[in-house]
Amino acid sequence: SELPHRFNPEGDEMSNVPMTRPEEALAMHDITHHYACGYVERADGSILKISGTKFTTSDDGGITWSDYYECRDSNGELVQGRSLARLEGNAIGMTNCDHLPSEGQGAKVCETFRRSEDGGKTWGLPLRLSPDFITVGDYHDTMIRTSSGRLVVPVYCSLGQGSAANDIPGPWPGKLVRGQWVSTNAHFFDMGFSCSFVYISDDDGATWQTNKDGELLVYLDYGTVVSYTNEPSVTEVEPGTLLMLLRTGVGRLFQAWSFDNGDTWTRPEPTSLATSTAPGQIRTLPNGHLLAVWNQQGPDEIRRGYHRSRISTAISRNGGSVWEFFQNVTSLHEETRVEPGPIEP
Repeated sequence: SELPHRFNPEGDEMSNVPMTRPEEALAMHDITHHYACGYVERADGSILKISGTKFTTSDDGGITWSDYYECRDSNGELVQGRSLARLEGNAIGMTNCDHLPSEGQGAKVCETFRRSEDGGKTWGLPLRLSPDFITVGDYHDTMIRTSSGRLVVPVYCSLGQGSAANDIPGPWPGKLVRGQWVSTNAHFFDMGFSCSFVYISDDDGATWQTNKDGELLVYLDYGTVVSYTNEPSVTEVEPGTLLMLLRTGVGRLFQAWSFDNGDTWTRPEPTSLATSTAPGQIRTLPNGHLLAVWNQQGPDEIRRGYHRSRISTAISRNGGSVWEFFQNVTSLHEETRVEPGPIEP
């Protein structure tokens, strides 16, 4: 009952949505609310998931899930989040992009942090991490707690006029059709500019600071390729060494390294992972290998209008330098490995 109608692991019948090895899928769950989900393993080994304001738990590694439930804080507000991380004991931390009032203007997107002392049953009030004069957000399920106990939250901030949430500055891209302007704007063509950084806490979320060396953006050569970065994801490759994947607008996922547990970062450089303007997730597996999950898209496909039509995975056995073992989780295309094109908008 947990498997969807897209494929039948017992037979050969498949739809036109290729999965590289469907017979090995353990479960697949269609979510009908809020696209951003965060997961954490609790002290008792169960998994807690947050999706918007909906919580659910699993006692069998994610194969089956409990009914959804909601929580309210002491102010009566619904608790919602995007990332979860295990803290000391039975405590759990949660981050979220909240719309909070900013001095002298309307609501801005800002980063907040909450604590639960009882494994996610009840939650404290949100602590605001970002200042009220800039727009700061995060990609879901990206907060980590490193082997030293440090919390690292990769975030991005919007820059420039009109950088408030849902206020993309014009002009809108499009064309004239029979004398009428038709917008072709979509989330695969973001006109705003953004850069990435991290929030760090060494006391399980009581106090926070940013990394020491400023914001990360794509700056390959003076006067040539400059691009925004946003929706970063980070993992601990080995104690004190972190690797960040960054969404860009130049056809590749970029990466940056920290060799001091997140205090400073290398300048972002391109990976070999082709993509449209879409983010990626990165994880360290129990065997030390890295797993990347992202929208793999080549330049020819993008020119034909395919921007987010393949979710792929790849493995790195050497800490992020070489990616291999490409597979499709779900795709409109049969190819599992797409050659990246030149770095260009």
